[in-house]
Amino acid sequence: MVSSSLPRLLLTASACLISGAAAFAPRSSSTTSVVARSSSTSSALVADGRTPGARTARTELSMAGFGGGGGATKKKGKGGSKLPKLKAKTQWDRYKELKTVPSVTVGVRVRGEEEWMTVGRVRSADDGLAGAAVARQRALIAEHSKRLFMVRIPPNAALEWGYVASSDDEGEGDGDDNETTSWVVVDKSAGDDAPDGIEKKIGFEGISDKASGFYCYYHEGRVVER
Repeated sequence: MVSSSLPRLLLTASACLISGAAAFAPRSSSTTSVVARSSSTSSALVADGRTPGARTARTELSMAGFGGGGGATKKKGKGGSKLPKLKAKTQWDRYKELKTVPSVTVGVRVRGEEEWMTVGRVRSADDGLAGAAVARQRALIAEHSKRLFMVRIPPNAALEWGYVASSDDEGEGDGDDNETTSWVVVDKSAGDDAPDGIEKKIGFEGISDKASGFYCYYHEGRVVER
């Protein structure tokens, strides 16, 4: 009886061995080719100096900056040469250095409107450079106008720049007395023909803005009028 059941036990054991070996068999060639393609793609990215997440990181970094001006291309002057980007503090210091030169009131208005808003004053080493001083420093003037007139100047509003040619009043003013003030509109191209290095011969001082601290004079820790 034992001898008759022995062949059956051998067959059963063989079947178990065959099924176990199948469980550890290599995957199909199609699966291997998918892995190979994935590996080759990663290698190509690395060989190109990139990693799978580099494009996303680079996009986030390129969007960083100071509100639309951080990555902006510098404007071009004569002969297509790039003009240096001006800084508010530097031009304010230059304005104060030109203290023996008369100042000219400057301002902006929203394109299509009549009313001007006084933003500050400019000085230039040459009286004939008033228009160029406004045009060359227009970005600083526009930035400060949005601090002073947050409600009156809508976001992304198209602005026009100008300076006061004559006025019956002395001092800063607030841009509301247009009956006694003659404004000259300054085109952006007014500074294109200015001499090289003009930024060192002009300056801009905005109206003091206590909320932001821009263009404020301090004495013993308190803002004072000048």
